[in-house]
Amino acid sequence: MTTRRFKQVDAFTSRPLFGNPVAVVFDADDLGDDEMQKIANWTNLSETTFFKTPTSGSGADYLLRIFYPKGELPFAGHPTIGSAHAAIEGGVIPPEKREFVMECGAGLLPLHVEGEGSERLIFVRAPQSEYVHEFGTSVETISSVLGAPVATDPPPASVYNGPTWLFCQMTTEDIARLQPDMTATARLSRDLGVSGFATFALVEGQPHQVHIRVFAPDGGVPEDPVTGSANASLPTYLARVGLLDRVGKEYVSSQGRELGRDGRVHVRTDGVRTEIGGQAVTVIDGEIRI
Repeated sequence: MTTRRFKQVDAFTSRPLFGNPVAVVFDADDLGDDEMQKIANWTNLSETTFFKTPTSGSGADYLLRIFYPKGELPFAGHPTIGSAHAAIEGGVIPPEKREFVMECGAGLLPLHVEGEGSERLIFVRAPQSEYVHEFGTSVETISSVLGAPVATDPPPASVYNGPTWLFCQMTTEDIARLQPDMTATARLSRDLGVSGFATFALVEGQPHQVHIRVFAPDGGVPEDPVTGSANASLPTYLARVGLLDRVGKEYVSSQGRELGRDGRVHVRTDGVRTEIGGQAVTVIDGEIRI
């Protein structure tokens, strides 16, 4: 049995018990894939990350492996932000360093820090998103499993940036009262070849411009409190269907209120590549014995 440093960080919030938690394991070079998967299953969180030594010559500051209860992801947003916070707090990244590079399954991703203390924002340049497929003929089926009507114009469509999210626009009233049939949602996710459903509404007159909810029961996450990868790929969908000008190339997304987790994601995009950022706070700081 060995002891390693361990943190649990709430990402996309400055308040403990809000946002989205990620478990972070330090000094994981000697852990194999099976061991990391067992730990991710044990934490029972949507993601668990592991700090490893970066590939020689990569120029990265650290290598991050990202696991969910049933497998590994090449990239995920809240684990990236939460783990970067843990890296700064835990000395992997010197506190005065404002720019650094993470190596992950999606490649080398630059991160940077803005602000100080509880107001600190950590941004990552997400992998470039790829528009995959339109599902206009599946609107009735999608609406049925989600339990509320989704828009036909623009039609639902999937976008890939590590996970593959199927974006569906709804009214603000419908998205707030969503209660999907999780069994049917998981089955339809498999049938359509997506990681889950990212439902969203455009908002006016609020500090945030987008309200989003993400359901991924086939991956063991019925509803994700705050989903960085979905927020990072949404601008690709918005640009494709002509809605990006309505929110602008810099906006704030709200997610998790229905779960009592109320997170905020800062989104910046040039229409091709997007960076997402947010605050983070450590809730558990200690050791894990494996």
